[in-house]
Amino acid sequence: MRGLAALFGDTHSLRRRLVINILLAVGFCFALASVILTYEFYEHLAENRDAALAREAEEVAAQITPGAPDLGLDAQALRFRSGGGIYRYTVFDDALRPVVGGETVQDLTERLTSAQPGEPVFLRLDDDRAAAALALERDGERFVVLASTLAQPSGESHLEELMHEVTEEIRWVLVGIAAILFAALLATRRALAPLRRVSGEAEAIGPGSANMRLSTGQLPTEIVPLVHAVNEAFDRLDQGYRAQRDFSSNVAHEVRTPLAVLRSAIDRLEDGSLQSELRDDVQRLEQMFEQLIDLSRAEALGVTTFGEVDLHRVALGVAQDMGVPAMRDGKQLAVTGAGRVHVTGHAGLLTIALGNLVRNAITYTDGEGEIEIEICENPAGWRVLDRGPGIPDDQKSQLFQRFRRGATGGRAGAGIGLAIVKSVAEAHGATVSVADRAGGGSVFSFLFRVG
Repeated sequence: MRGLAALFGDTHSLRRRLVINILLAVGFCFALASVILTYEFYEHLAENRDAALAREAEEVAAQITPGAPDLGLDAQALRFRSGGGIYRYTVFDDALRPVVGGETVQDLTERLTSAQPGEPVFLRLDDDRAAAALALERDGERFVVLASTLAQPSGESHLEELMHEVTEEIRWVLVGIAAILFAALLATRRALAPLRRVSGEAEAIGPGSANMRLSTGQLPTEIVPLVHAVNEAFDRLDQGYRAQRDFSSNVAHEVRTPLAVLRSAIDRLEDGSLQSELRDDVQRLEQMFEQLIDLSRAEALGVTTFGEVDLHRVALGVAQDMGVPAMRDGKQLAVTGAGRVHVTGHAGLLTIALGNLVRNAITYTDGEGEIEIEICENPAGWRVLDRGPGIPDDQKSQLFQRFRRGATGGRAGAGIGLAIVKSVAEAHGATVSVADRAGGGSVFSFLFRVG
């Protein structure tokens, strides 16, 4: 089936529809040609029959000897008697009386009056027999020779003759069918080549190449308006993307400045407890802000920015960056699993995704404990194992939705971190999931799809 799909295209592909339509058109032409050839076959049968009758009449006329017994003909021969021969002959005198032979069809004499020397006249004697009448003059006497035969041989003989002709040409018919099929495949492939080129151009368009547009060279004129409409849609998307990027940049600039001013003002407060509470609030605001920016970047990610990424190196980098905050909370980070695992992706956003998983584990693990970052090889990815309170089954399906959080136990959070992880995973064709860990805790998996 895969071979047929590669040759003819998928079930609903344009290539298969074109090939089928071409074959249907050829099949219709073949059927029409068969009808015409069959008609011509039977028409030529009648022409050949009349020509044969004329030759037979001329042959008998050439043997006539006036004054000789039976005009010099063998009157007892099968062809002059009403036997079962293929042809039957009768010779009439000038008064259209039978001299040799015995054709006795009603009103025959009236129908033979039109016979002229050298010009055979073709007659239907009855429903079964056809004849050719030829007049001649010899030694001053006029005679009319009538040669008759069956008008329509049996249908089986016609069919056998027709099938014989078809059988002799069957090889050429098969060669013709194969040539037509090859031509149809070649024609559809050539016709769809510009569409494949445009598809490749469309796949290359992304955030890193937003200025690229689909070309219309060599495209069928019916497709050109569609390509123009798609290019206009790309223009609108590019404008929206640039507006979103500019907005994010402006927001980053506008928000960081007042947060810095606010932090500086908090540092000047004399009340230590109030200062600590306000500093924690500002830190949560900064973290929420950074997560929103990361989420926006993840959702705008394009495959054109992908490159080779070492998952082990990313895990080590995250462990080094977050090791000190984890130790402050009395926790340790460990990196285990495969040594070198390479995938195709965006190193920066993969680091953000793994960092959010580790931060989530640090936040929700009670007391001291070890958080493990396991590098998986088949399939490639990470598993983050913690000793937190676990996730209730009824909350696991909603855990990766934005602004949705599980039971926090009083812990602060905006419900954005795991949504960022899911967006990064979807951009990389990966999957994220959570499961219970044996002995307590949770296992968050970020795994790339095989192949």
